[in-house]
Amino acid sequence: MVRLFFKYATFIVAYIFFTTISIAAPAPPDAFQVKVTGKGQPIIFIPGATCGGDEWDATITHLAGKYQCHVLTLAGYAGVPGLPNGPYLERVRKQLIEYINDNHLEQVILVGHSIGGYLSLYLASEMKDHLAKIFVVDAMPFFAGAQNPNAPDTFSESQAQRMLAMYNGMDDNALKASQYNTAKFLCRDSTYWDKIATWGAQSDRRTMAYTMSEMLGGDIRKKIAAINIPVLVLGAFCKMPQYPGFTRESVVKTYSDQYKACSKCTVHVSEDKARHFIMFDAPEWYFAELDSFLK
Repeated sequence: MVRLFFKYATFIVAYIFFTTISIAAPAPPDAFQVKVTGKGQPIIFIPGATCGGDEWDATITHLAGKYQCHVLTLAGYAGVPGLPNGPYLERVRKQLIEYINDNHLEQVILVGHSIGGYLSLYLASEMKDHLAKIFVVDAMPFFAGAQNPNAPDTFSESQAQRMLAMYNGMDDNALKASQYNTAKFLCRDSTYWDKIATWGAQSDRRTMAYTMSEMLGGDIRKKIAAINIPVLVLGAFCKMPQYPGFTRESVVKTYSDQYKACSKCTVHVSEDKARHFIMFDAPEWYFAELDSFLK
């Protein structure tokens, strides 16, 4: 009887212990998927709107395992299941902070393209510890403001609904064709057009509409004044005959205006080489800037 009692008591203690551990374990993020490779100082890579984490494949290869690379694909992008409700970017930001804390990551370098660059700036403006540097690829703290000085700085549900209706009005083939045309405008290197279009065609339409609207309505130009770590911003420039007023000087001014509140931010604009996908259009310049900044 005594032996049976101790056996039972041991079972109860073990059950309580493991149940407690299970309850205390952090829930995996649902706002993004992560692929981790390499060892060393951690770098978190955040891709652009609709893009998959494989946007960074050439960058990961270039780094040759010298860093611990955490490559994200956001929920709803490039075939990853979307979240049922928003706000989407806010959930990504919160879960990124939790991910860094839960995994005890220190001296983290953030690398973000487009909406991923916006998220990196947003994160660093609020997170004062654990981060070391930010490398931003063609992103701004208030993209809509670069196009329209009077752009509203709040999320517009009606705008998101209009964008969603536009996407829902296309069948799969039409959406792929639309994304292909977008890829041709945003990337000079034609070998990447189908890949970029496929990411978009595989993305959740609601996520596409709402994340873009959230970014367009998110003005963090004042918030980035709080960033206390080095930031390097790469801006894209490539002549477009149909837009004669679009010059390298105008791009430099736009970026300078957008980042003027951030004393830690340095902006480098490409010569006449790259559109939005700088890593594809001007890889030599991109890698040289990345290597110099990381060192």
